[in-house]
Amino acid sequence: MTTEIDKVRILRVASGFFGYVMFSHVWQGNEPSFQDVNVVKSVWNLPDTPLNVKLRNFCKEARRLGYNWAWSDTCCIDKATSSILIQSLTSMYKWYADSAATLVFLAGVPHSSKPGDLTGSLWMTRAWTLQELLSPKVIFFYDSEWKPYLGNVVPNHKESPEIMQELADAIKIPHGTIVTFSPDDLGVREKLRLASTRNATVEEDVAYSLIGVFQSDINPRYGERADALGHLLEEIVARTGEVTVLAW
Repeated sequence: MTTEIDKVRILRVASGFFGYVMFSHVWQGNEPSFQDVNVVKSVWNLPDTPLNVKLRNFCKEARRLGYNWAWSDTCCIDKATSSILIQSLTSMYKWYADSAATLVFLAGVPHSSKPGDLTGSLWMTRAWTLQELLSPKVIFFYDSEWKPYLGNVVPNHKESPEIMQELADAIKIPHGTIVTFSPDDLGVREKLRLASTRNATVEEDVAYSLIGVFQSDINPRYGERADALGHLLEEIVARTGEVTVLAW
């Protein structure tokens, strides 16, 4: 009969094997797609372009950290299939939250990095990266040469007082909230304030990037443009009664 100790050991081994790493970064143009990778069967067979090298470096770092599985929004979503795209958009927050680690690549931060480079980076201005900062339990920041931000080699940058305080000072929420964030930790207006400091290339993503942060049930439909935000705010009002958010 399997003992309780055996169950714990099995769970630990299985979690270690199946633990996956998520990629957080700013898109820089013609990133490798699902179709690109599918054609050549492996990221290692992609042409040696800078953006393909970026993806490979992410995979190398995930492997160096001891993980077998790595996920990137560029090539792990079949965006040509609408049902898969919608499921991915509505599941993204949970995927980051459940990851073994999230690796943040700061392409514009030179090596050697210095305090303030993270909060002054383009990564801090993008809509999707808000949830990619808040939801993971373990996160690592890297400069443009894939070296740890500030040379900080702690097992989790959410355990670095220096890095968390830099972020807390910039976005003006307690650093403890960043470390252990749950969607219930902040009020509606505070979440909208955080979102207002960020922007998206695609208009609908202003709303879709907040689905997990607001625990929303809206159904993404690219093409609805500004109506996407209207649907999100309408749902928030219906659920919370906070009609003042309509002035956001």
